[in-house]
Amino acid sequence: MTVRLSCNDYAWPVLGHPTVLAVIRDLGFDGVDIGLFAEATHVTLPSVMSGPERRAGEVGALVHDAGLVVADVFLTSSMEIDRLTPTSRRDDDVEQLRAIFRATVDFAAAAGAPGVTLLPGVVADGQPVDVAITMAAEGLAPLVDIGAERGLAVSVEPHIGSCIESPEATAQLLERCPGLMVTLDPSHFAYGGHDVEDMAQLIGRTRHVQVRPAGPGVMQAKVRDNEIDLAGLFRALHHGDYAGWIASEFVWMEKWRCDEVDNTGEAARLRDVMRQLMQEVGW
Repeated sequence: MTVRLSCNDYAWPVLGHPTVLAVIRDLGFDGVDIGLFAEATHVTLPSVMSGPERRAGEVGALVHDAGLVVADVFLTSSMEIDRLTPTSRRDDDVEQLRAIFRATVDFAAAAGAPGVTLLPGVVADGQPVDVAITMAAEGLAPLVDIGAERGLAVSVEPHIGSCIESPEATAQLLERCPGLMVTLDPSHFAYGGHDVEDMAQLIGRTRHVQVRPAGPGVMQAKVRDNEIDLAGLFRALHHGDYAGWIASEFVWMEKWRCDEVDNTGEAARLRDVMRQLMQEVGW
């Protein structure tokens, strides 16, 4: 697969989905990352659970009409970060998550996505991180198998607040869960003070990449204020024979002050930066 650029549809939560897809195409992106964040995104989890293939047909038609393809489906089963995750063992969370994930995989496969991203889970109060990573591996293994049944790769996004906040912790999880891949979002690692050299160890298991300007203690910034070595990231991806999508992933939420950026203008600026870097590395 030729490396191509996509953009997330959850960057513009106040616009209608057809308008968002038109904006993404107008910005010159080839693909769209579909957010499936409980009931907080344009495509809601209840709508998928009620009929995965039917909902995929509806979304797929909108995506096709916009001249795009689905680059990724990003699942967040609950807006409560400690529920319905691979590390959660409360009530019937394990069974619910597997049912949700199976429906998500059916939706993603019917929509033509190459894979599904989800969150790895969290560290419970007083719990050693190593124990949480082991629980995440145990919870993720069946989900990797569910994805494989439909020919889809399954990846987790390491993030601040999860059991894999660092590249080293992420590598531990990958070692304990064969077949699991990574959706690499450098902003979370950069927020925690890690540089691209630290992240490079994960590229061999990276399925999807999400990019937004960030830096130590800053989750989302303007392109001009970016502190991530994007040139180094693209060189490392190229050297590692990465062959997936690279997404512009600005978000709009109060958390981490991610409501202080013009997502449209900055997505266009980031697009230009990424296109230039792709040319420089020979993509």
